[in-house]
Amino acid sequence: MASRWIPAATCASPICYIDTGDDGIVLKFGKDADGRRVNRPTGNVSIANCTVHHAHGAVTLGSEIAGGIRNVVANNITCDGTQMGVRIKSRRGRGGAVEDVRFDNWTMRDVGQAINMTSYYLMEGEVRTSAQLVSEKTPVFRNIALSHMTIKGARIAINIEGLPEMPISGLRISDVIASAKIGMKAFNTLALELHNVQVNADSGPACLVQDSKELELDAVTTRKPLAEAPVIRLDHCPGAIVRNSRAFAGTAKFLSVGVGELKSVILENNTLGSARQATEENGGF
Repeated sequence: MASRWIPAATCASPICYIDTGDDGIVLKFGKDADGRRVNRPTGNVSIANCTVHHAHGAVTLGSEIAGGIRNVVANNITCDGTQMGVRIKSRRGRGGAVEDVRFDNWTMRDVGQAINMTSYYLMEGEVRTSAQLVSEKTPVFRNIALSHMTIKGARIAINIEGLPEMPISGLRISDVIASAKIGMKAFNTLALELHNVQVNADSGPACLVQDSKELELDAVTTRKPLAEAPVIRLDHCPGAIVRNSRAFAGTAKFLSVGVGELKSVILENNTLGSARQATEENGGF
């Protein structure tokens, strides 16, 4: 794939309607060794005022990011019936970085996965493996902000997956209201922040986070508590902070953690009196 630099580009202004059989709007830069050789990032890109219908991802970054993608803004986006909304993807062997990216003011309806971010992107027939040595072939995701999003009728609201050897770093998700069959799942992150996030899921925890450090959950809740699942489940998240969150009427368990892990979680200014059980420790969910 040829590599190129996109200086100060603007896509789809004032209004653009996209209906396609693959990703709707895609930014890439260079594949594997060739991209690392050229080493000139795609950057300074603004995407605005788009409606995307029937696409794999509405706005997708990757998976070919060997030269890097940086300084991207995508705002005022409407998704209707896409397989994914926000999609950022890469895999071992690609190298490069996705950094300094902001997605703001999105409305998504009847999507598969509203927010999908993975550096563990697998091809057909591949399986997940344990941590590997970090090298120039290791993809990096850092300093990404998602804000002001309304999600209705998704299959999965939020799905975040970093590599065990290279967690997704500095991801901030704020001011999101989501309804979905499955809520939020996040694995292998560093300094993940959620602020004013409401996830109403049909099954499982509204918010599941595993193998993450420097986690901050601020005003995270559900207005659709389930009898069989906690609102928040944390596994191997030492030093996590849960603050300014509320348990609504009908909450069975608000916060669930692994055995012996509650002592490492910091609880600040939460309103959990409506929960039958505010916190619990158990071996897994």
